[in-house]
Amino acid sequence: MAKYCYLLVFLLVNSLGLKAGTIALKNAHHAYDLSQDMLILVDKPATLTFKDVVKRTADFKKMEQPVLNFGPSDVAIWVRFEVRNDVGKEWFLHIGAPFLAEIDLYRLYGSGGFVHSQISSARPFEERPILTTQMILPMNVAIGKTEVYYLRVSSNSVLRAPLEVATMPYLFEQSQSTDIWNGMYFGLILALVLYNLFVFISLRERAYLYYVFYVLNIALNISYTKGYFLQFVVPGFPQANHSNFTGSVACIFLLLFTRSFLDTGLRVRHSRKIENVLFLLCTTCIVMSLNGQMLSGFILVWVISLLVILYILIGSAVVVLKGFRPARFFMFVPGIQSEETLRCGFKPARIFLFGFFILSVGIIIYALKDQAILPQNWFTENAYILGSALEAIILSYALAKKLHIYKREKEESQLEALAQATLFSHQLIESQESERKRVAAELHDSLGQSLGMVKNKVLMLKRDIEIPLAKEKHVADLEKMVGENIQEVRNISYNLRPLHLDLLGITQSVNSLLEDVMESGTLNVVTDIQLFDNLLFKSNEINVFRIIQECFNNIVKHAEATEARIRIMQSQTQLMITIEDNGIGMRERAPGKGGFGLLGVRERLNILNGHMEITSNQPHGTILNFTILI
Repeated sequence: MAKYCYLLVFLLVNSLGLKAGTIALKNAHHAYDLSQDMLILVDKPATLTFKDVVKRTADFKKMEQPVLNFGPSDVAIWVRFEVRNDVGKEWFLHIGAPFLAEIDLYRLYGSGGFVHSQISSARPFEERPILTTQMILPMNVAIGKTEVYYLRVSSNSVLRAPLEVATMPYLFEQSQSTDIWNGMYFGLILALVLYNLFVFISLRERAYLYYVFYVLNIALNISYTKGYFLQFVVPGFPQANHSNFTGSVACIFLLLFTRSFLDTGLRVRHSRKIENVLFLLCTTCIVMSLNGQMLSGFILVWVISLLVILYILIGSAVVVLKGFRPARFFMFVPGIQSEETLRCGFKPARIFLFGFFILSVGIIIYALKDQAILPQNWFTENAYILGSALEAIILSYALAKKLHIYKREKEESQLEALAQATLFSHQLIESQESERKRVAAELHDSLGQSLGMVKNKVLMLKRDIEIPLAKEKHVADLEKMVGENIQEVRNISYNLRPLHLDLLGITQSVNSLLEDVMESGTLNVVTDIQLFDNLLFKSNEINVFRIIQECFNNIVKHAEATEARIRIMQSQTQLMITIEDNGIGMRERAPGKGGFGLLGVRERLNILNGHMEITSNQPHGTILNFTILI
């Protein structure tokens, strides 16, 4: 009874004039596009069976699009077409969308019978009727026969299905050039991945590792659209065959690469918060996809991609406008570091911006093609690949340029360090000689004369030993003079090395130093000092003490300040010292000849594995910030 129903519907359709044009298959060296000769039926709930569709043949409409394209959609599309085999060749239906989730082909025969064949990107690769990356189904149309076909297509991403009928030799010939171009692209990506991976292993610079994973996931994402991902990466695990996973991971590593390469955390306001939100969205997309919500995840990953594109374009533009110096070793030294090095520091950011702009254009063109806004042709179909390839090359060049700048700046910093070491050696010798001269002068002029006076008093005591009053006076004078000499020896010893360090600790020694500074009457010192004894080795405590001592000596001698502040705080890993004054400031002070004090401070900080930052105080004065690792 059912076969008569199918036959009745078939005759009714023909009588109503809804029959699509029959495609005559005459030339084996030609592909026949079905778009002009097929009818479509939109199955919005995607629940219709083949038997339901056959009964609703009258609902089929002529397709108005040049290519079947519904964008991201959860509907199923039924296609009806007829072909007649006029040559003795075997014909195949080629669906030019390897990412489609389900494709079912039904061929009517006899009076109500049908033959069903199926291909899917959501099933293991080995289940395909023809083991190729392309979606190809045999049509089994006999010579001289006219056959009616129903095709059902559905997708968990973009519902786009270019349809053509051709022979296998023709499809093979056409795929050759495509496979060659795709092979060149993936070969280029593999070469860039290996090169930058070796650079990462050599330099341990994380930007190269992020670049490797980013480019690799972009290539895997493109391989999904071409059908290679299922065949070569996850042939037995089709659940992972989707762009949601590779697209989300690519966005994550692109953000990490951008942060590492452009240092957006310091150069772009609120960049960390924005990146964290994007990271969360990428993770959400992956979780949704693992939960089976592929289409929702696909829409979300496109939204994420657009947000990432917008963020990186704006962020990199901000970095370019602010000025970019990838200077891990950067320190400007007039006469040593060239202006060309400063100018070329901007180039990697500009190259990055240009490369990412090209990729963005390619992605947007490809997305507009998927949305049926732009026509499908060779350029729009390969815009993603072209943009990705050019961006990968340009970013690799940017990394090489950055490496070149690092190398140049390292060489310049080594020259600077050599010049600084030479200058420090001269200054050190001069300082040693000056210190020896000072100690010799103090011993000769002060202690030597006092001891001479003690000697004279001893002689006078011997002379007047029989005179009680004179004797008592001479003894009292000797006691006073010996006490003064002892204090003088202590002062000389304290200048060479404070005894407080060994007896009372570094915190009390600093407080004593500041009390001595305030006793001079020219400078008021406000202190906020946390206890930081036993944080450093004894050999390093003297360096911290000398740094503070040198800073306050400079304030007293050169700053013309009336007030100074010192704050010493500690964290789990750092000791932070801040010294500020209300003096005339560093720039307004008359330049001295030596400058050994500040140079000595830097050398002591190098020993302590610390660094110094000098800024202007408001409304006037200087702020010195020291950070020392503990």
